[in-house]
Amino acid sequence: MKKSKQEIRNRILTFTKKRGPERSVSTSEVTRDLFSDVWKNHLDDVKNVAGELQNEKLIKITQNGQELRIDEAKGPIRLSILKPDQDQ
Repeated sequence: MKKSKQEIRNRILTFTKKRGPERSVSTSEVTRDLFSDVWKNHLDDVKNVAGELQNEKLIKITQNGQELRIDEAKGPIRLSILKPDQDQ
């Protein structure tokens, strides 16, 4: 079940906007929503798009409560929408 980058992007933004800037969503939540029972095969696709959104300064990525760049992440990460006045 292939999803376009745009579909993944839209789902990440929908989830993070719904949670707001003070709460985060896991990449696995987004991936399970998009890919149901084969979600583990697509986790990297969602992480890659999250990295693009981070580069566009639309979301922030955290791990263990600390903000980091996607290429520094080892293991599970969390995604949050940025506040309009927040810049990384």
